[in-house]
Amino acid sequence: MSDQVNVGTSLVGADLSRCNLQGAYLNGANMLSVKLENTILVGVNFTGANLCKANMSGADLRKANLSNANLYEANLSGANLRGASLAGSNLGKISMQGATYDDSTKWPLNFDPEGYGAKSDG
Repeated sequence: MSDQVNVGTSLVGADLSRCNLQGAYLNGANMLSVKLENTILVGVNFTGANLCKANMSGADLRKANLSNANLYEANLSGANLRGASLAGSNLGKISMQGATYDDSTKWPLNFDPEGYGAKSDG
C-alpha cells in the first residue's frame, strides 16, 4: 500500500489488522467499518477521515492526527493515544476502555476520556 491515499478514497470494510501503516496519509479517506486491530498507526494523518464504526482496538496511534475525523461508534479499546490529536473529532458512542493517553493528547472541547474508560499515564 502506498503511504498516501487520495482524499475521498474508499477503504470501507477493509481489513488492515496487524499492518504497519506508520506515517501514512489517510486524510479524508472513507474508512467506514475498517478493521485496524493491533495496527501500527504511529504518526498517521487521518484528518477529516470517516472512521465511523472502525475497530482500532489495540492500535498504536501515538502522534496520529485524527483531527476532525468521524469516530462515531469506533472502538479504540486498548489503543495507545499518547500524543495523538482528536481535536474537533466526532467521538459519539466511542469505546475507549483501557486506551492510554498522556498530557500531549488533544481532545475535542469538553470531552472527558476517563468517562469513556481511557486512562492517563501522565
